[in-house]
Amino acid sequence: MAPPPPSSGPPPNLPLDDRSKEILIAIPILAAVSSIFIVFRLAVSFRNRRFYLLTDYLLVLGAALEIVAVVYVYQTALHGQGKHVWDPSMTPANLSAYFKELWFAQLFNIYAMAAVKGSIAAYLLMLDFSKTFRIMVWISLFIHITTNFIYPSVILFGECAPIAKHWNPMLPGYCWRDTPRVVSGYLGAGSNIATDLFYTSAPLVYLHNVQLPSRTKWGVRVVFLLGLITTTISALKFYEMRALHDSLDPSYKAVNLSIYSNAEVAAGIITASLPPLRKTIENLLKKVLPEGFMGMATSRTKGNSYNMPVYGSQNSRTEKPKHEQDDGSEKAILPEEFGWDNKTGIVRTTHFSVAGPESSSSSPTVLSPRSFEDEKKSPYRSDFV
Repeated sequence: MAPPPPSSGPPPNLPLDDRSKEILIAIPILAAVSSIFIVFRLAVSFRNRRFYLLTDYLLVLGAALEIVAVVYVYQTALHGQGKHVWDPSMTPANLSAYFKELWFAQLFNIYAMAAVKGSIAAYLLMLDFSKTFRIMVWISLFIHITTNFIYPSVILFGECAPIAKHWNPMLPGYCWRDTPRVVSGYLGAGSNIATDLFYTSAPLVYLHNVQLPSRTKWGVRVVFLLGLITTTISALKFYEMRALHDSLDPSYKAVNLSIYSNAEVAAGIITASLPPLRKTIENLLKKVLPEGFMGMATSRTKGNSYNMPVYGSQNSRTEKPKHEQDDGSEKAILPEEFGWDNKTGIVRTTHFSVAGPESSSSSPTVLSPRSFEDEKKSPYRSDFV
């Protein structure tokens, strides 16, 4: 967006309030909170696996790009964002500096969001729910890259020639009309809302069809439902873009949009960090909250599955299952009783009742459960683990 031509002085009886402090306070807090979560996730992942996955690297890239964007947004507040365009301090030099820093802030913010969404998609692809689900993840990733990476890049680098004409309208050259930039903003916000809803709802649909303890299901549901926070921020951002487009006071009206844009990335980083940390956070809560609050008492599993007694000699020394040691990995999404060891996956059992003619008892004899070895498949792709 090219800056408006400077006026000779502020019109009379116009407000001169300053909202720059909102940016100077909110933006660093958002960056700090999201950084804490990503450091926590990386520490837990390294402790458990001693190596990182693609989803971790993309999340780190997104966080690094967002920190750069935060620096530029902070600079925009120092050079006039939050002030009215008729404020006496909004000199041509300050306006030019403001629009230059705003251009770089938009660039790094867009790329940060693309990396964060890529991290979320990479994590979901590790969950081997079904072929249809993976195809939908790839489609959502394609939509996001197209509308939130390629198209905005074309706008930022191609809208004005030379690029410096974005913040210095006196330079010789040309700039496009506002329409491509406005369309890009609406497409980006709309695709963010759509992909956020998909990333939140798809795992919940899967959980509905999987037999897990109620407490585990609700723990996983809460983790994924937190993704709706990002969806809400994207919707607010969509509204602010429309309000800013109709405004003749962009430096003042852009405050909310700047905060929402950075909050969107910060919320994405936080929610992307939560699924691998679900069990770690749950273990911490068990130590802090009362036992009854966490529902630590043994719960009965619904349905026709029963715990069968184990007979025979057992080692007196028990060793923690591998997934307990790896409580920060994707395996921690399921509890121990559903078999995350080297021999079992999610086991489907069937009970048979056999009543022989010679049996004098009216109660049928229940045979041992039979696991279907051909259908035991880990819900995580082995090439990612």
